[in-house]
Amino acid sequence: MIRLAAFDLDGTLLGPDLVLSPRVKAAVARAQANGMRVTLATGRGPSPTDQWAAELGLTAPLICFQGGIVYDYRARRVLHETRLDPAVVPLIVRLAEEHGWNLQFESPDMIYLPRESNHPEELFELLRVSNWKRVEDFLTDLPETPHKFIVSLHNRAERDALAAQLRQVFSADQRLAEITVVASHPILVEGLPRGLNKSMGLAWLAGHLGIRQEEVLAVGDNDNDAEMLAWAGVGVAMGGGSPVALAAADWVAPPVAEDGAAAALEKYAAP
Repeated sequence: MIRLAAFDLDGTLLGPDLVLSPRVKAAVARAQANGMRVTLATGRGPSPTDQWAAELGLTAPLICFQGGIVYDYRARRVLHETRLDPAVVPLIVRLAEEHGWNLQFESPDMIYLPRESNHPEELFELLRVSNWKRVEDFLTDLPETPHKFIVSLHNRAERDALAAQLRQVFSADQRLAEITVVASHPILVEGLPRGLNKSMGLAWLAGHLGIRQEEVLAVGDNDNDAEMLAWAGVGVAMGGGSPVALAAADWVAPPVAEDGAAAALEKYAAP
C-alpha cells in the first residue's frame, strides 16, 4: 500500500506553462482524502514550490534543492538541510570568473547574483522567485553559506557540454571533488553537496513520517529524478522522460501533456 507519493515539479506535475491541470489537482485531492501523504521533490527552492503546494492543498513537508532541504512550508521551517562546504565556495567563484560561467548561489530565502551578470531572462521566468539580490563580491559579501549553486546558459544545446566541463574541472581539484553536478533543466546546471540527490531527502521525510520505503511512490521525468525512482517502492517515469529516468522506473506513465502524474496516482493510489 502506498502511503507517501513524491512528485517532481517541472516536466512531471508542470508542463512548460507551469500550470497544474484540473485532473492532477483532482487526483492529488482524492489521494489525500484517502489518507495518503503527498509531497513535491524538486530542485527549486521553498519559494515558489510552496505556491504549488498550497494550490494542491498539501500537508506534508516539501523536498527542495534536489533533496538538500526538507521544508515544512505551512510553518515556514526547515526540518532537515545539507549545505555546501564553506571552503569550496571561493573556489567555485574563482573558477566561474576564469571560465565565464553565469553563476548564482541559492539558499531557502534568497538567490544571490553577482553585481554584473549575463543570466538569461528565461531563467528568472523559470525560477519564479521574488527574493533575489545582487552581491558586490561573492568572495566577501555572501551573507550565508548557500545550499547550492547554479550555472545558467543561453543555448540549450550546450547544457550537456557545460555539465561535462564542470565535472572535468571539479575532478581536477580534490577539494571540489565533493561537488555533485546535476543537469536538471535545459538552461541550467546545478552544483550540490557531494552525493546529494532527491532520494536522500525523500528517505529522510519517509522516516520522519514513519513510512517504510516500500510504501513510497516517486514520480519524475529527468536524470535528477532517477535516484528517487530507484529508491522508492514504486518508481514512475513520465512518458518522454530522459533515458536515465526511464531506466530507473517500474512503470512509465503518459507524458505531462496527458496528465501522466494523475495516471500514476490513479494506478497506484487506489484505496
